Amino acid sequence: MSKADQQSQNPTSYAIVKLGLLLALFVWMFRPELRKITSGALGSAERVHALVVPVMILLLVWHRRHALTERIGKGSAFGPVLVIVGLLLYAAATWPFSYGYARDIAMVPVLAGVVLAACSRRSLKPCLPMLLLYILAIPIGGRIYARLIIRPETYTIKLTAAAVGKLPGVDTTLKGADVFFESRSTSGVVALGRSNRGARLLSAFAALGTFVVFSKIRSAWRLLVIAVAAVPIVLICNLFRFLCWAMLDVYAAADPAALMPQNLSSVLSLLLAYALFAIISSLRVDLFVEADENAAREDHHG
Repeated sequence: MSKADQQSQNPTSYAIVKLGLLLALFVWMFRPELRKITSGALGSAERVHALVVPVMILLLVWHRRHALTERIGKGSAFGPVLVIVGLLLYAAATWPFSYGYARDIAMVPVLAGVVLAACSRRSLKPCLPMLLLYILAIPIGGRIYARLIIRPETYTIKLTAAAVGKLPGVDTTLKGADVFFESRSTSGVVALGRSNRGARLLSAFAALGTFVVFSKIRSAWRLLVIAVAAVPIVLICNLFRFLCWAMLDVYAAADPAALMPQNLSSVLSLLLAYALFAIISSLRVDLFVEADENAAREDHHG
C-alpha cells in the first residue's frame, strides 16, 4: 500500500502524527523563548499563570476533540506561508535590533502555521482559544506593560483608598501609589514596596476567563457579549484583589512587606473571576437562542 493510500484511509491519525512532529520541531526551535517564559513565571507572581496555560490548552483540546477531529484534513498551503512569516518576524526582531516581546510574539504565527500545515484551514478556528491562551502566557515587555497598567493601577489605588476610608474607624491618605491608613488598633501602608501593586494578575484574569468561556463552543453573539463584559470583569476582580489586600493589612495588622495578604487576596480574586466568567457564560437570553442552536447544529454536522 502506497503512502498516499495510507493517508487517504486514515487521515486523522496521519494528521495527528504530522502535528506532533511539527510541534516537537516548534519546541526545539523556540526552546530559549519557552525557557525564558517558564523561568519568568517561576520568579514572578503576576506571570505564574503561564505555568498553568499548557494544562488549560490540553483541557480545551479535550473538550473540543470532536470539533477538531471532524475538521482535520490534508493540510493547507497557507500553513508554510504563516510559518515563514513568523520566522521572518522572529529574524527581524533578533537582528539588527533585539526586541524580546516581538520575538516572543513571532512564535504565534508559526504555531498557527503548524496547525494549518498539519490539519486544515477549518481546523484553525476551534484552535483560536488555545492560541489566545498562548499569547496571554507571553510576558509583555516592561515598558509596554507600564504604559498599559498606569491608568488602571491609578484608578484601582484611588478606589481602594476611598473604600477603605469608608470603613468604621479607619482613615486613609493617598500619597502617590501608597495608601496610608490609621485605625483604632494600628496604622501603616498598604503593599509597601510592591511594584504594580494595583494592576497585578491582569493577564491571569484574562487567561482564566478565556479558559472558562471557551470550555464550550458558543455562538458568535454570545462570545461578543462576553468579550465586551470581560474588560469590566477583569478590572473588578483586580480592584477586589487590592481591596482584600488592603483590608487584610488593616484588620490583620500584617507586615506591609508580608506575602500572606498578597497571596490570599490573589486567590480570592481568582475565585471571583472564575465565578463571574462562569455566570456570564451560562446566561441565556432570547437573542442568543437561535444563534446557539444554529452553532450547535453546525458543530454536530461538522
